[in-house]
Amino acid sequence: MYKTIAKKLKNDHTSGASELSRLAAEAFIAFSSGKGSRSRERIFTGLLGLGRNLILAQPYMAPIFNLVNSIIYLVEEGKDGLSQVEISELVKSKSKDFIDNSLSSLEKIGQHGQVLIEDGCTVLTHSSSGSTLSILRKARKEGKNLQVFATESRPMLEGRILARFLGEEGIATTLIVDAAAGTIVKNVDLILVGADSISETSFINKIGTRYLALLSRENNIPLYVACERSKFISEGWRMRPKADGNPEEVLGDRLKNVKAENPYYEEIPLSFCRGIITNEGIFLPSDVHNFIRQTRISKSLTEALKLFTK
Repeated sequence: MYKTIAKKLKNDHTSGASELSRLAAEAFIAFSSGKGSRSRERIFTGLLGLGRNLILAQPYMAPIFNLVNSIIYLVEEGKDGLSQVEISELVKSKSKDFIDNSLSSLEKIGQHGQVLIEDGCTVLTHSSSGSTLSILRKARKEGKNLQVFATESRPMLEGRILARFLGEEGIATTLIVDAAAGTIVKNVDLILVGADSISETSFINKIGTRYLALLSRENNIPLYVACERSKFISEGWRMRPKADGNPEEVLGDRLKNVKAENPYYEEIPLSFCRGIITNEGIFLPSDVHNFIRQTRISKSLTEALKLFTK
């Protein structure tokens, strides 16, 4: 069962980091619910292998790394004093708590973020973000009139997903092609995007986000990043984006002497954003470093990932 979940995770290129990390937590629950006699060492080895595979399945999704690290670190520290059953129950409990906290975080992000949206505000969004949706939904419930321009977010068109949800909430939404952002930005009061990870110096999000960040700077329009606190990750452990998408999503028909690259994600300097809206409040970019310093990294996970992070 957990292998099926891990495969589903690897093949998902449209869901956000929060959804994917909750799916990773489900894989840990399935693993720990498995029957059969296993020693403590075999359980730990299995958890470590599963965790490594989950991270490598979606290497740019910081919440998955943080989930895996928290579980492996916890088991690594206490496995000698726990029975096999206790280890399994500990992993299930930790994974369920992660899922519950992830879901409740969206409500908190919405509450913190909606204060930035004034009545009559026009917002530009990119890709599909549960945090962005939560903020705009909360602003609407508070009685604020707002308008949203949502980019399609090619090639997987996640922006259409967000646009559909916004429309169902009664929010006036205009879907635009990605390249049109520069023509409508003069009518925008706020740019709101999600993030798959945030390090001390930059954040990673869907390709096309940097374009909006440059537009925000050029036109003096505030850009805010909305995400769960679990997406903070040290620069040393975050993997760099590369052109790893299927070229056929961009170039359907073969053309002579023509190839296609299809990067899904890109890195944007943290200095481009005005603030970061999280479930713990709104932070300045300069606040991120102190939060990341508090994270303890599992030595076993470090060794397991060493070959893949060079």
